[in-house]
Amino acid sequence: MDRLDLELYAERLARLVTCAADDLADARLRLAWAELEDELAPGLAADDAVRLRGIGALSHAEAGEVARRAVDERAADLAALHRLQALVEGRRGRVRRG
Repeated sequence: MDRLDLELYAERLARLVTCAADDLADARLRLAWAELEDELAPGLAADDAVRLRGIGALSHAEAGEVARRAVDERAADLAALHRLQALVEGRRGRVRRG
């Protein structure tokens, strides 16, 4: 692989890292909202909770677990991308010196 191909690959990888980091931040926000809603829901009348879920103002009970799994998955994705980035950077360093 020549230097230009390696640089383009590194740029593509950097974009993937940015997207994965954005996805992780989104999942963390959804988890925080689900946890807040879990805390607030007991203060609502049952019919209000049903109505609010119906219009999307409150998430459904399983939203917290779904968000928690998404956080775990996106964090693992990002960690794997960082490991790949480290390998690519090592290769870039050798290409530059070579």
